[in-house]
Amino acid sequence: MKTNRKWLLGLFTLVLSMTIIISGCGSNNNNGGSNTAANGGQSDNGSAEQTEKPAEPVTITYSQWGTAEELQRTQELLNKFMEANPSITVKLEGKDWGSYWDGLTANAAGGTLPDVFKTSYAFIEKYAELGIFKELDGPLADNNFDLNNIDQSLLGLHKYNGKQVSLPIDANVIVWYYDKAIFADPKKNPKNAPVPSLEPTWNEIIDIATKLTLDKNGKNPGEAGFDGNNIVQWGMSVSPGSTMDWFLEPELWSNGAKLVNDDGSLALNTPEAREVLDFFIDATKKKINTTPAQIEGLGGQVNLGITTGKVAMNPGGNWNTTNFKEAKVDYGITYLPKFKENKTVVQPAGIAISSNTKHEDAAYKLLAWLAGPEGQTELAKQGYSIPANKAASDAYIATAGEANKIFLDAQQFGIISPFTVKKTDLVWTYGEQSLKNPLAGDGDVDAAIKDLESKLK
Repeated sequence: MKTNRKWLLGLFTLVLSMTIIISGCGSNNNNGGSNTAANGGQSDNGSAEQTEKPAEPVTITYSQWGTAEELQRTQELLNKFMEANPSITVKLEGKDWGSYWDGLTANAAGGTLPDVFKTSYAFIEKYAELGIFKELDGPLADNNFDLNNIDQSLLGLHKYNGKQVSLPIDANVIVWYYDKAIFADPKKNPKNAPVPSLEPTWNEIIDIATKLTLDKNGKNPGEAGFDGNNIVQWGMSVSPGSTMDWFLEPELWSNGAKLVNDDGSLALNTPEAREVLDFFIDATKKKINTTPAQIEGLGGQVNLGITTGKVAMNPGGNWNTTNFKEAKVDYGITYLPKFKENKTVVQPAGIAISSNTKHEDAAYKLLAWLAGPEGQTELAKQGYSIPANKAASDAYIATAGEANKIFLDAQQFGIISPFTVKKTDLVWTYGEQSLKNPLAGDGDVDAAIKDLESKLK
């Protein structure tokens, strides 16, 4: 009997323990399904169960400027985002450049800003003063967004008062192009001038440009009988007075100077700055560089000089490769020529969140996707824009080719010179009027600088 009692007692204890265990499992499921979650979203018998409440559907607006083709490429990116985030619908609003900014100003005044919108580095201060940007430092930190893959030269252009208000999504850079056909043709290169090195100095470029500038008799500047009034080929084409923001400014930085001071005032009256200005004036007077009038005769765009077959070298942006291919120019690329240091301008467009968005979480997801590895990789695969995020570098090279890697490498030389309202006025309103001809040796540079200084006060 003792044995039977012990056996019954043991059986009772076993049944009680199983009851407790089963009861405990049921309790966990009633309090959020932790057992299901531990099994990867399935019950013990393998059937799928809903472990999380699906996100509420939300619709947000995204606005940018651009051509029909550019807007189509953006729509393709947004479609990819929506595939990855099915609860978020993004409506694209596109406008041309001029009406875009007018509309953004009106939206800011009326409180009807898009949830997410494209920005230009050149207008950060102007629109930050209207209060349209949501500061991003907090959300970026909270979501562990990796900023290490974006150069500080790009991030710095999208800050206001030290705060990140936009994230760069592309990185257009300025480089130095040359026409390989001119260098390879003995008739066009009778002095056998070498192609520019990867990091050319201005002394090197001046020597090459002198050898490649030819009059109708095949003579170079400096040679006896050279006819400067009948030039058929120029060694280079630059116009510092009409390309201040993307050519003159990095060349000033290369010599330890600036275009504008930190307070927005003009900075062209320093010895370092005047050395740069005088250098380009001298190059034009020597006839190895095109004058503004000659540039007009060649089509009007200094960065397309080599497409004419009459210019050996010119500065330009990465976007000009499309123009050169269309013109069937076999072009080479180097960094911008330097005085003391390698410098260039990186012109990144950015993505911002409006300060009054009612869908902050969805807006942040879109911004982080477009500026992060996933969206940037999709951008790179399109082959049109250089991604600002270096996590997409391999995808860009795979699409654009190894020769275009220089555009990624050049970002390291980008200057951090944010646009202020005064600088915008200088570059696009007053500067070219005052400096275009004087910096080509036709006019009084001192008077032009004095005039600009008064306008920027």
